[in-house]
This record gives sequence, structure tokens and C-alpha cells, in this order.
Amino acid sequence: MKKDKLLVMLVIIFMIVSNNVVYAFDLEGKIYKNVYVENINLSNLTKEEAMKKINCYIDEYRYFNLVYKNKKILIDKQTFNLDYNVEQLVEKAYNIGRDKDMITNMKTKLSLKKGDREIIPFAICYDISKVDELIENLNSEFYLSPVSATAKVVDDNIIITEDSYGQAVDKEQLKNIIVSKLENLDTKESEIPIKVLNPKYTYNQLSKINTLLGSYETYFNPKNTNRVTNITVASKSTSNVLIGTNEKFSFNNELSNKNAYSQFKNAPIILNGKPDQGVGGGICQVSTTIYNAALYAGMDIMQITNHSIPSSYIKKGRDATVSEGYIDFAFKNKYDTPILIYNEIYSNKIVSKIYGSNTDKSNIEIDTEVVKTIENKKIYKNDSKLKKGTKVVEQPGRLGYTVNTFRIYKSNDKIIKKELINTSYYPPCDEIILKGTREVQNEVIK
Repeated sequence: MKKDKLLVMLVIIFMIVSNNVVYAFDLEGKIYKNVYVENINLSNLTKEEAMKKINCYIDEYRYFNLVYKNKKILIDKQTFNLDYNVEQLVEKAYNIGRDKDMITNMKTKLSLKKGDREIIPFAICYDISKVDELIENLNSEFYLSPVSATAKVVDDNIIITEDSYGQAVDKEQLKNIIVSKLENLDTKESEIPIKVLNPKYTYNQLSKINTLLGSYETYFNPKNTNRVTNITVASKSTSNVLIGTNEKFSFNNELSNKNAYSQFKNAPIILNGKPDQGVGGGICQVSTTIYNAALYAGMDIMQITNHSIPSSYIKKGRDATVSEGYIDFAFKNKYDTPILIYNEIYSNKIVSKIYGSNTDKSNIEIDTEVVKTIENKKIYKNDSKLKKGTKVVEQPGRLGYTVNTFRIYKSNDKIIKKELINTSYYPPCDEIILKGTREVQNEVIK
């Protein structure tokens, strides 16, 4: 009984091996049945035949069209240095049923013969920089720059220009489309994705600028021509400036953007707490005037610094000093509507106005409070060059101050909100008096 079972098993093994040998012999030099690259059937093909079949298939999917409106752009996939690695694919297909041990190969071949498939995916390589290059070229061809509406004051009227929308290729989306076509042998037409570019300001937005939110004026000496020149340059550089919602106005940035610093002349300035001469003297009067207009307009004050000496053209606590690269004056537009800053120079004064929407108009008052007056010292210094008993003031003294600046919102003459805007400190300056120590001999009268 045991011998019979053993004999049957040997017969079965012999039949399987014999069948496999015959099948393997029949396909020597050819790819086994039911071996595919993607959906390309390579059954019973030689390597050369398989390569030819795959290449023919690839050529059928070489081109695709990108479409914009009525324009079609034919794209050759070889533009991207496309490589399907056909030789490696064929080699891999040929090795199926051959590259393992005898038992495993036998099982694989029997499985293929029964109808099971072995599918090899494409291993596609391409130059992604070529894809980016094509996208940039298409964007250059179809790009339209948006044109923002503008607003400026002319003869006390706000003049607004029309806007226009722009367009650009949606680069990320187009890149995904092209890569998908390369990796999936897709030849269907695809629309070039275009995104709309909004102008910074639309006509409708700027049309809401319809009222004066706040204004202020300060006076200057028209005879100081260099100082007047500086005031005029700084005023023009910060005039007809639009500030959008939550945007920041920076005095120094506006001057820098308009190349104003190269146009300034020498004029009186304050340096280290003392009057001096320097380039740009007078521009602080412009920043101060805009600051006060911004206070009345309800702007959020972000950066404010007072002078070290109280200014003659403004009350203590309401000045705004600036210095290129060091001290800036800045505020933020907190409203939903853009605002427009406009400055005007007259013979002896500068007027700053801030326009906005009438829905943002508030009844605002500005108040200052001197919270501390600081006495200066008198310092006496001996001077051997002066006659004894002579006194000369070498440095005039001045008092120091600490001043709070408040913005007060009113409705029907009632205070609804009072906010501290800034605390200004003006340091005292000691008075220095020279006392003569030189003895004077009696004169001989002849």
C-alpha cells in the first residue's frame, strides 16, 4: 500500500516537471504568457518585439493639448526629457518565471499559464525643471497685470480712477495637470487653469472715501527758505497716499520710497537736546502735522516719539520727531475702508488732511496734561578769562516736562471714551553760568 502511494506521487511530480520543462522549452527566449507592462500584453514576445510594442504604445500617447479659450497649444512630452526605461521594463518582464529558484519559478509559470497576470508598472523619469520652464513661459504669455484704482485730491475734490482685474496661470494646478499626463500616459485636452488677480484697490472701495475724518495745520517762517524747501519736499512725499485696511503708514518709508532724503537741505534741527544745523531740518513739522490729523481721524498710533525740546509750532505732547533709520512715526488704518492722506503747503503753513468713509467719522477731541514739571539746575563755572564779578550765561536753562496726550471720543457732548495715546518726556536743561575770576589791577591815571 505504501509503495503504491509513493509511486503515484512520483508520477504526479514527473508530470508536473515534464509539463513545466515542455512549457519552459517552448518559450525559451520569449516572455511568458500573461506578463504585462501596465495594460500592454507582452505574452510570447521576444525582448525585441516587446520593446517595439511598448515604444509604439508610448508614441500613441506622446502629445497632448493645453487649451486657453480658442487657442490650443500642442505639448510634446519629450520636451520634458521623458524616459520610460523601456529596456529595463522588458528585461524585468522577461525575467518573470526565470529569476528565482526552480520551485518558485515553476509556481510562477504555472500560475501564468492558468491565467493569472503579472503587471509591471511604468517607471517614468522626467525633468521637472522643464515642466516649470514651460509653466513660466505660459504664464508670461497669458499674464495680465491688475490695475488698481487710484485716489487723489485735486482742487478739494477726491478724484478716483477705474480699476481692472488681472490674470495669471495657476502654476501649482497646471503643474499637477502636466505631471499627471506624464505619469499616466494621458493625452486628453486640458484647460490651462487661470486665476484672477485682484487690484489692490477697486473703484467701489475708493468711492467710499467721501468725507474728511481729521485735519490739522501748523505754521512756519517762510523766510527760512531751506527749511521751507524741506517741509515742501516731505509734504509732497507723504501726500495723496492711500492706506488700506489694517495697513501701516510709515513716515520714513514714504520719504524713502519717494527719494525725498536726497532732496533735503541744511536747516535748523535739534541734536542731542540742543539747537543745531542739519540736513532735513523742518521735516518733523510735517510728521507732527500728519500725527495730529491722524489723532483726529481716529487712527491707531503705532510709533510716536516727541522731541527732546518742546517745539514752537505745536503744544507740548503733540509733536512727532523723526530721523532716517532711527526714529519713525507710524500709524495703522483700523477701518474697513481705505484712507487718503493729503497735505497742502501755503505761504506760511502746512495743512494735513485724512479722508475716509463717513461711516468711520467720529467726534474727537485731543487733550494734553502736564503731569510733571521738572526744575532745571543752575550750574556756576569759574572762568579766568572773565573779570571778577562778571557773570555770563554759557547755556540757557529750561524746564523739563512729562506730558500725557489723550484722545477723547464724544457723542452728544458726552465723553464715551478717553484713551491715553502717549506720554511725552522733555528733559530739563541746566543753566550754565560763567563767573569771572580774573583780578583787575587799578589803572594808573596820568
